Amino acid sequence: MTEHCRTKSRPPQETYRPRAERLQRWLLRLAAVAVAGGAATAFYPALFPAWPATGDFLHRLFEVALLVTLAGAGLQFRRLAGQRRRLEEAGRTLEAENAELRKASEMSRRRYRQLLNNAGDALFFIDPDDGTLRELNRQAEDLLGYTADEIRTLSPAVLFPGPQKRRYLRLVRNVQRNGYAESQDLLFRRKDGSFFAGAVHARYGLLGDSYVVHGVLRDVTDRKRIEQELRQRNRDLTLLNEIAHWTAASPNRGDMAREVLQRLRDCFVADGGGVYLTAEGGKRLHLESHLGIGEDLGATLKEISTGEGLIGRAVASGRPTASVDLQRDRRLRFTEVRKAGWRGFQAVPLTVNERILGVFFLFHRDKWIYRREEVNLLVAVGKQLGTGIEGINLFEALQWQNRLTQVSNRELEHSRQQLHQNLERMAETNRALERLERMKSHFLALASHELRTPLTYVLSGSEFLQSQCANRLRADEQTALEAVIQGGQRLDGIVHDLLEVARIESESLYLARETIDLEQLFRELVLEFEEHSRQRELRLELGTFPPGCRLLGDRHHLRKTFGRLLENAVKFTPAGGWIETSGLLQTETEVLAQKSQLQPFAPNFFQTPPAGPMIKVSIRDTGVGIDPEEQLHIFDKFYEIGDIASHFTSSDRFGGKGVGLGLALVKGMIEAHGGMVWVESPGTAPTNAGSTFHALLPAVPIDR
Repeated sequence: MTEHCRTKSRPPQETYRPRAERLQRWLLRLAAVAVAGGAATAFYPALFPAWPATGDFLHRLFEVALLVTLAGAGLQFRRLAGQRRRLEEAGRTLEAENAELRKASEMSRRRYRQLLNNAGDALFFIDPDDGTLRELNRQAEDLLGYTADEIRTLSPAVLFPGPQKRRYLRLVRNVQRNGYAESQDLLFRRKDGSFFAGAVHARYGLLGDSYVVHGVLRDVTDRKRIEQELRQRNRDLTLLNEIAHWTAASPNRGDMAREVLQRLRDCFVADGGGVYLTAEGGKRLHLESHLGIGEDLGATLKEISTGEGLIGRAVASGRPTASVDLQRDRRLRFTEVRKAGWRGFQAVPLTVNERILGVFFLFHRDKWIYRREEVNLLVAVGKQLGTGIEGINLFEALQWQNRLTQVSNRELEHSRQQLHQNLERMAETNRALERLERMKSHFLALASHELRTPLTYVLSGSEFLQSQCANRLRADEQTALEAVIQGGQRLDGIVHDLLEVARIESESLYLARETIDLEQLFRELVLEFEEHSRQRELRLELGTFPPGCRLLGDRHHLRKTFGRLLENAVKFTPAGGWIETSGLLQTETEVLAQKSQLQPFAPNFFQTPPAGPMIKVSIRDTGVGIDPEEQLHIFDKFYEIGDIASHFTSSDRFGGKGVGLGLALVKGMIEAHGGMVWVESPGTAPTNAGSTFHALLPAVPIDR
């Protein structure tokens, strides 16, 4: 490439050198004439004494000529000196230009090599006269294993083995003739002797001043291998599709097996084969169909035991068995097979849902070994054939069942009528349950309202008696009055809870919208329960809460709600335990990540994704725990864990229970604030670590 880029111009010294030489020769002649004239003038009086005047004239004439000559020579020398200086300056300019041209030529050569070597494909240039490679890039060197210097000296016969050389030279001729040609699977030989299939795309063009063949080479060995595998897979799938069609369309086992054997014999160039099916509960095998087996040998092979010979072993093991040459195989059971000339052999089980229904086999009268891909194909055929046989068995069973079904159609119709009646009764029952649910809710609201007025009379009267007649009552009368007051207060709390449940369900409960400092709220609750916890020998701790994060809601109702959770933790934690309250700020993404775990506790919560950060309030204890199957139900109204016979009401005794409204109120109040509540507990075993109640509520942004 450098040679073609080099300049062909001639230096200025060489251009003006002939002109300077001619001028030098002319000056030498002029000087010779001047010297000759001077000599003639000097010797003229001696030669021609008779003509002195003439000699003086000539002498003067030659002096004038000499002066004119010397003046012209001086002028000419000055002109030549100026031309020489200009030529020297032009020479220096041309030298600088030549240096720039050489630098540009070197840069062009480097760019050319960089472009050539950084190309994504292997590139090479071919001499169209003899097919030798003149130049190639680094990718081609790596692909062929030769350097560029080595490749120029190689004959095409080295790179293209056998008939590939003729294909290569034909490709070069086609490029010369048509300007373009390609070959998708030209075989190349590397320097290490290995071969690869190459796709060549070639064009005819110039490289400098000469025409060459420009070639692009890609290694398509893997692509050819994949294409070959795909063609083989297509043939295999076609075979499996045909067998699946036969097994689905044939109603007879023998006809189906015969068709499959015929197709396998043609596909694998076998001399024959057969299909065995299990009988007697899998203890024996029966030859259902065969091809290429004589009548006498067929009668010998008609019945065999499971585990006997190569066929029996295939059934017993559930894996394919093979023999390259039966004539020397000691596993062969029947010597008649050797006499028949069988050699290559392959047996494959017929399976469906990991059950073995039989086995089919192919044999050759030459030594034969099946490749792994062929064995895998035969295993797939065994599954298809097994499925077809199972389908025929099921069809025969269905035919028998159909006859039984026809007999019992009347009974079935009668059962349908009964079922229809039962469904109608069930629908009526569901409607009755809905009415009962509405009646129950109405009763709760009505009962709570109706009980509140007389209960107010009882409490106000008993408290009045206690304040006015305390000094006049005996001790037993004072105890009875206090019992009346305590019972009335307890009943008043139950009535209040019933009213609150009714308001929550009817969504008529008024909720204030105020900013709540969550940490301050729990600090007050911990102080409220501190004395009671100390009496029960419990450690009640205030954990960490998000700094500066607050809630927006009804402080009175939320304080009462969290108080119910703390009260439960105190009641169901044995002496020596501990209770801890804490808070954690969670983003919308973190909340949604717990959807699968939390959705059973509040199905409606995740219908609308959280619109902002949430605060998770946790009350953890080391109490008795809650079994996993009870954890979803403890938030239902009037639901109590354990036997009702052991139920007792207490607000401070260990294990004391209420009427089953506390957690229902907690759930309703938290959900009314746009949150949800759930519980985590490993169970009630002695080694378990209590329970943790969590409440998730929308947080107020810190900058609010």
